[in-house]
Amino acid sequence: MKASGVIASLRKLSDDGQCELLYFDESGFSPNPPLQYHWTPIGQSRCIDKQSHSERVNVLGALHQNGKLIWRTLRRPTVRDDVLDFFEQLSDQPNTVPRIVILDNASIHKGDIMEKKRRQWSKKGLHLYYLPPYSPELNRIEILWKQAKYSWRRLVSLKGKELLDEVQSLMAGFGTDFTINFA
Repeated sequence: MKASGVIASLRKLSDDGQCELLYFDESGFSPNPPLQYHWTPIGQSRCIDKQSHSERVNVLGALHQNGKLIWRTLRRPTVRDDVLDFFEQLSDQPNTVPRIVILDNASIHKGDIMEKKRRQWSKKGLHLYYLPPYSPELNRIEILWKQAKYSWRRLVSLKGKELLDEVQSLMAGFGTDFTINFA
């Protein structure tokens, strides 16, 4: 069965209350918001001040099929230990049905330690389902990241605590102030 068919089956099981389905990924927010369009006078290049990666805010998130978002922000690069810790906390939450997490094949999602922990989490009811390579369209949280960066974020350069506050406000407001219709 193709991955899209597996996910459709998992959505049905989730809708029927037979499992809890989550879409996981991480994303980075730069001090300068991404610009899809920009105007400059003829002969001039677009100029944006260079920002260091230390100014970025990274987010780990798990989007429930029901629309609830679990998230964590970091003011440093995301590493495998962050993913392990995120899943460890998910596995420790009480659950009455299997919890299935859909995720991509990023290198920080894989490796020997992830396989070892995956078996432990499975015993606690947390199961990982890896998407085929190059299939971000199957991971609903990718839509959330795009909306947050291109539609919901203010088009101003922010640094440090201001950027952190902006990203946390976007994540906290998801489902109330900011919504997506996945129909």
